[in-house]
Amino acid sequence: MTDKLKIVCRGWKPFERNTLKGFAVIYLPVLRLTIEGVAIHEKSDRRWAQLPARPQLDEQRQLVRDDAGKIKYAPIMSFDSREVGDAFSAAVVAAIQDFELGITGADDLAFQ
Repeated sequence: MTDKLKIVCRGWKPFERNTLKGFAVIYLPVLRLTIEGVAIHEKSDRRWAQLPARPQLDEQRQLVRDDAGKIKYAPIMSFDSREVGDAFSAAVVAAIQDFELGITGADDLAFQ
């Protein structure tokens, strides 16, 4: 990706469970795209963004669970490479930090 894509946090709802810290509403102005439900996780001083996912269902439309009983999720969208996904994640985390601090100009945050 050669052009930078601006990232704006339009909303933040804290929700703590294990590594999950909350959900963000992320806006990509150049695409006029709003992504609801971007999950933010934190572990050992590392924060990352996870694109929305849907719970997996079996043939009887029951939730699929792993061996520990946790619901399995399937991606709804994905990036072409790990590097692009990591850059998006870092830009989202920075946009949320600015949103929480009330910093204006958060739309200047970008990833490439």
